[in-house]
Amino acid sequence: MYTDEILKIALSAIIGCLVGLEREIRRKPAGFRTLALICVGATIFTICSYKLGLTDNRDRIAANIITGVGFLGAGVIFRNGASVSGITTAATIWIAAALGMLIGIGEYMLALLGLGISLFILYALQFIQNLIDTKFQHRDYTVTYKGDCDATNFKAHIATLKLKTHYFKETRQDHQTTFEFDITGKEIELDVFNDWLKGEEKVYSFRW
Repeated sequence: MYTDEILKIALSAIIGCLVGLEREIRRKPAGFRTLALICVGATIFTICSYKLGLTDNRDRIAANIITGVGFLGAGVIFRNGASVSGITTAATIWIAAALGMLIGIGEYMLALLGLGISLFILYALQFIQNLIDTKFQHRDYTVTYKGDCDATNFKAHIATLKLKTHYFKETRQDHQTTFEFDITGKEIELDVFNDWLKGEEKVYSFRW
């Protein structure tokens, strides 16, 4: 009697697990169980929308699914200073719900196409992103010197490593000089910069 609905729910569980597997491997807040539940939930709500028999207001449940998923996505986004994490996980929650809704209305081919594109973005494009990150990395540094330090010489040494600084800030307190700045460059050059900081006797501490 409910063969079609059971098939939809089972398929949405499988697709949700496949989408969430990449997040699970990377130890992100929303793993494959969470995304499977979101995908299944979206499918069940979509099935409810036409089981209720309201032909004119079926989109109201779909709109509320999107609203609910928005709250879930917002819960995994965290801000730490100038950096923001969890946006990809939030987007994955969003796409899992969208795939569940497609399955709920019986658009299996569109759901499989969306799954394929989503997996390509999560897996294949990660390799490209890692390649770009090794070429163009962005880091926020805080370097503290014992006593006074000439900022001009410090910037000059950074320039010799083919690195670029942005938003450079200098503060002095209790016989210490602190530099705060953003820096961009290749990963290997940034590693050389870290080694230079470790070898400097006047460097009290640094972090990035």
